[in-house]
Amino acid sequence: MLLTESGRNTTRLILWAAVGLAFAGAQTVAADEMFEKHVAPLLAQRCFSCHAGDSPEGGFSIEDSAAFFADGYIEPGDSAASHLIELITPVDGKAAMPKDADPLSAAEIATIASWIDAGARWPEGFVVEEALVDDFDWWSFQPLSRPPVPELNDPWAKDPIDRFVLEKLNQKGLTYSPPADRRTLIRRLTYDLTGLPPTPAEVADFVADPDPKAYEKLVDRLLESKHYGERWARHWLDVAKYADSNGYDKDKLRPNAWPYRDYVIRSFNEDKPYARFVQEQIAGDVLFPGTADGTLGLGFIAAGPWDFIGHVEVSEAKLDGKVARNLDRDDMVSGALNTFCSVTVQCARCHNHKFDPITQQQYYGLQAIFAAVDRADRKFDLDPQVAEKREQLNAQLEASDAILKTIDDQIATAGGKQLADLTTRLAKLNKSLKAVEFPEYGYHSAIVAAQDSNKWVEVELKGEVAASRIVLHACKDNYNNIGAGFGFPLRFKVEVAGDGGNWTTVSDATADDFANPGLMPVEILLDDQLVRRVRVTATRLAERKDDFIFALAELQVFAAEQNVALGATVHSLDSIEAPPRWRRQNLTDDKWPQVGEPDTKRRITEATNQRDAILATVTTPDMAQRRDEAKRKIAETEAAIAALPPQQTVYAAATNFTRQGNFKPTGGKPREVFVLHRGEVSLPGDPAIPGVIPLSGDAQWQFDATLNESERRAQLAQWLTDREHPLVWRSIVNRIWQYHFGQGIVATPNDFGRMGAEPTHPELLDWLAVEFRDGGQSMKSLHRMIVNSNVYIQSSAENAANAAIDGSNQFLWRSNRRRLSAEEVRDSILSVSGTLDPTMGGPGYYLFELEKTAHSPHFQYHKFDPADKRSHRRSIYRFIARSQPNPFLTTLDCADSSQSTPRRNETLTSLQALSLMNNKFNLVMAEAFARRLQNERDGLPEQVDRAIQLLVQRPATAEERDDLIAYANAYGLENLCRFLFNLSEFVFVD
Repeated sequence: MLLTESGRNTTRLILWAAVGLAFAGAQTVAADEMFEKHVAPLLAQRCFSCHAGDSPEGGFSIEDSAAFFADGYIEPGDSAASHLIELITPVDGKAAMPKDADPLSAAEIATIASWIDAGARWPEGFVVEEALVDDFDWWSFQPLSRPPVPELNDPWAKDPIDRFVLEKLNQKGLTYSPPADRRTLIRRLTYDLTGLPPTPAEVADFVADPDPKAYEKLVDRLLESKHYGERWARHWLDVAKYADSNGYDKDKLRPNAWPYRDYVIRSFNEDKPYARFVQEQIAGDVLFPGTADGTLGLGFIAAGPWDFIGHVEVSEAKLDGKVARNLDRDDMVSGALNTFCSVTVQCARCHNHKFDPITQQQYYGLQAIFAAVDRADRKFDLDPQVAEKREQLNAQLEASDAILKTIDDQIATAGGKQLADLTTRLAKLNKSLKAVEFPEYGYHSAIVAAQDSNKWVEVELKGEVAASRIVLHACKDNYNNIGAGFGFPLRFKVEVAGDGGNWTTVSDATADDFANPGLMPVEILLDDQLVRRVRVTATRLAERKDDFIFALAELQVFAAEQNVALGATVHSLDSIEAPPRWRRQNLTDDKWPQVGEPDTKRRITEATNQRDAILATVTTPDMAQRRDEAKRKIAETEAAIAALPPQQTVYAAATNFTRQGNFKPTGGKPREVFVLHRGEVSLPGDPAIPGVIPLSGDAQWQFDATLNESERRAQLAQWLTDREHPLVWRSIVNRIWQYHFGQGIVATPNDFGRMGAEPTHPELLDWLAVEFRDGGQSMKSLHRMIVNSNVYIQSSAENAANAAIDGSNQFLWRSNRRRLSAEEVRDSILSVSGTLDPTMGGPGYYLFELEKTAHSPHFQYHKFDPADKRSHRRSIYRFIARSQPNPFLTTLDCADSSQSTPRRNETLTSLQALSLMNNKFNLVMAEAFARRLQNERDGLPEQVDRAIQLLVQRPATAEERDDLIAYANAYGLENLCRFLFNLSEFVFVD
């Protein structure tokens, strides 16, 4: 068949159209596959947390294809014209999106650009879902098992640690280093285990000891030193974010935080099994009730910063109050999981964890565990037997109170509506009373911890008078929401004496508690008795806030209706003397919070008389007898409780405490916790079910939702210390290892996830974890195992061949030289200067002058005198303020107490050298060091020798001696001591 030219052209067109249709279909399939397999997962991982949900950022949603292509974000076929590419392309290493995160890689940007250039097809019906990591195939989640110890013939590998390390050295073509000399070893070991320098005598004895076990004996001696706990507690407190103030804007003081610090020190010194140590810090009050450590350990949960304004000044019902409490629970959750498990669970607060198998539901399940817990002062008994007795008495008191309430309810029912109306009217009338107040509040005793302490205040008149009555006026102070009747004693007596000096009791209210008079005067009638002195003795004090006081606004003595006590002299057992508000003479200055409105006072008197008359009518003899019996039992029980040794106080996790403004206790009832969309409290989702994080794909991670507050924390504590928990045992041995070698087997001690480092010696880590877990969980045994290894006792000398392979020494072919921590520097200066006070425990001492203001305290470091001997204790006992950290210690890389510090920075700056030379503390210590040298040695050469021995534990060389003597002759011994504190050999340990 012959075709014309036009026919041939038509045939070509048909063929090309068929080919084009087939190619277009293939392109569509390829484009859909590209989006589903490459672009969608990238959007889910990097964009979903901000650009999804009901309120996507900027209105740009990756869940809605229409919104995705709106407003020029995407120009199909032209990536260069697409605004999205502009947003994700970094400029100078930073990109507009993703916000507050690492920019996309060049390959990721190229993937999105290629998809746009290919037409930016979005398959119909396809929905981008949030990326979820559910892969537990990561080293830290693998079950723990004891790996076999390598078999090596090298005699250097004397124990399992040596063998694991040597095997890795052999694999990397590295060699180990010879052992350090004895002087270096005792210096290294003493600092590592106690944080203090060895004495010259200790060094001399060790160096000369011929015993083959001399080193092992040294290890044992140092582990038994009380200073061991002080040293290793400091590491723990770094991680726990311990400080003695709240932080945030007002940074209020925490005067009762220190018992937790002392608990940690004692726990290390006692070598408490690690599981017990962990459980006490999460749920000690539940798992070990009645024990002091069961309450003290809860200081861990409360150790971090706390927002005073967000909790006390803002209602929990308001958005800012909800935010404050959400952040507070976040601190508790992250503190527990970072510390004990080394996982960054807090990354799931706003979205599913991008790298680890942790969902938002699991994160908020952990928040639900702490949903009833707050941070507050908490009482406890040191003696478990006393705690048990107190619990029994409190139960008796509660039962007697219930009986009394039942009887009072019966009387109220018998009194009917008339009695109820009178009671309501009295409450309203009393509330309506307005007081005339003065800046002079009255007399205020010293504050004491025991309620049954005796306090007295006495008024001495100018002369003897025939008195008709004595009138006591109570104070008014809104401190701790007390108000009217502030400080008025629960039990007291009033005595008078004439010029003869014999005391006569004219009013005795010491048998039963006296009702708070509010602002109503308390009158004591006299029959023209001769009076020169009036004494009020309080035998049971009023509560202020976890402590007790006695306060009175005014004491009047009337003779012929004239107040003859006006301006009289006031004496007292003690007084806080804080004028103008509080001072002795305020008691007779004719100023007290006076209730006005005489008509209201009259109506109160009338209503009170009517109420009392009804009560007398409806109260049967049986009711009265039972009521008296209940009150007697209550009084007896309260007396028995008061007779117990006074309780101690610790700032810790608590559910019951004295209300402070809008900060009120939950009483153990968990707050509602929701899974928050993007972490926003204003966008609550489903209720959170208490639980933990799964450790495997099929693990049960949710708790029973009906568990109460105590049971939730107890279950968390038991989960954390489960024998099969793969994270907890690896985490703690890695921390201990790090503090001995400068770097953990895992270099990121708070992050064992995919964004953290992988272990350099995974088999060694697991062997140590199993050995620690199954060997009694003794930290001292773990220390002993590590420091007795040949790996630990290696020299720090350089080896060029090894350094070329492993310059950072991560495979431990030598020991790591390290600079002393900030506290070690300060403590060492105190030690060698002879001023170190070894007293342990107790409230923290100040390294500043404290200036209290209405808003927040000011910590005036520049005003502090470092010669104050009270501050010459170890640095772990200092009062740590979050908002204004100590400048000297901060310069030396001290930990920031507002965040978990699992590993200190180690910097070298000129500011450090200037601080060591010119800081006032060093100047004072240089003077003390010089005095010590002069007291211990005669003659400058001997003093120079002694200085070098104390500082670096070796003799001075001849050249050093000559140079230092010449310096001292030119500038004085004190300046020489100041210079010697800057020796690198003093502040570095080989």
